[in-house]
Amino acid sequence: MARGHLVFAESNESLCRLLEAVASGDHKAFRSLYDKSVPVLFGICVRLMRDRGLAEDVLQEAMTRIWHKAHLFDASKGNAMAWMAVVTRNCALSRIAATPPPSVSLDEGGVLAAVEARSSDDPVTAADVRQCLKNLNEKYRKCVTLIYLHGLSYEELATQMDAPLGSVKSWVHRAIGELAKCMGK
Repeated sequence: MARGHLVFAESNESLCRLLEAVASGDHKAFRSLYDKSVPVLFGICVRLMRDRGLAEDVLQEAMTRIWHKAHLFDASKGNAMAWMAVVTRNCALSRIAATPPPSVSLDEGGVLAAVEARSSDDPVTAADVRQCLKNLNEKYRKCVTLIYLHGLSYEELATQMDAPLGSVKSWVHRAIGELAKCMGK
C-alpha cells in the first residue's frame, strides 16, 4: 500500500489526538502529525500549484498554519485529515490568487524557446512541433503555448487573451486540430 494511502487508513482518533497535542505546543506530536499527513497534503499542493518548488513552499506555509491554528480544530465537527486538507488547500489558493498570471513573450522566438525547453528526447518530433506551431495563426499559437507549455487554465487564458471563455476553448480545440493535421495524426 502506498504511503499516502496509509494516512487514510490511520485512525481519525489518532490524528485528532495529535492535533490536540500540537494545540498545546507538543513538538514531538507535530513531527508525528507531519510524518503522517505530509504525503496527502503535499499531493494537494502539487496538484494545485503545478510546480514542485511552489508546492513545497505552500506545504511549509500550510504546516505552519496548522501548528498555529491546531487549537481551532474541533473533532466533533469533522475529520482531522479533512481539516488539514482544507487548511492546505486554502494556503495554495491564496498563493495562486496572489500570483499574477505569467507575462509571456509569444513572438516566434518566445514560442520556439518554450518548445525547446520542453522538447522531447526525439529531436525529429521537436522539430515537427516547432514547424507546426509556426504554421498556426498567432492567436492559436498563443493559446496552445499558454495552455500546454505554460500551464494556464482556460479561465486564466481567457483573462490573458481578454476574450470570452467559450471562444478561448474553441480556439484551443481548433489549434489542436490543426496541429494534429500538421503532425499527420
